[in-house]
Amino acid sequence: MNLILDYRSRTPFYEQIKEEIVKAIARGELHEGDRLPSLRQLSAELSVNLNTVKRSFDELELQGVVSTVQGKGVFVSDRAAAQAYLAPALAAAKTSMQRAKSLGAEKDQLLDLVNELYKEEEI
Repeated sequence: MNLILDYRSRTPFYEQIKEEIVKAIARGELHEGDRLPSLRQLSAELSVNLNTVKRSFDELELQGVVSTVQGKGVFVSDRAAAQAYLAPALAAAKTSMQRAKSLGAEKDQLLDLVNELYKEEEI
């Protein structure tokens, strides 16, 4: 798992860490039962405070995305929990596309945007 933080972003690091973990689960890079790096390891890798990583893990646990096994570590709970994060993003995308359509965007223009987005990820 390769988490990338945007150190210039206004989004707090703990939120970015949560988002990156959820994205990794949604993309299938992390699977149910996979162990996450330790708090100390992730803190050192990302150059953030240990409490920042702990807050991320605590919130993910409250949301059912990960679970802690005392003395063993933090593990991915269920991919379905990560998919729950996807629903609002898809709803927002749909709203944006509906607005663009109402303003006269053609179907091909919208499809080109989607194709362009996925092409960028392949690079």
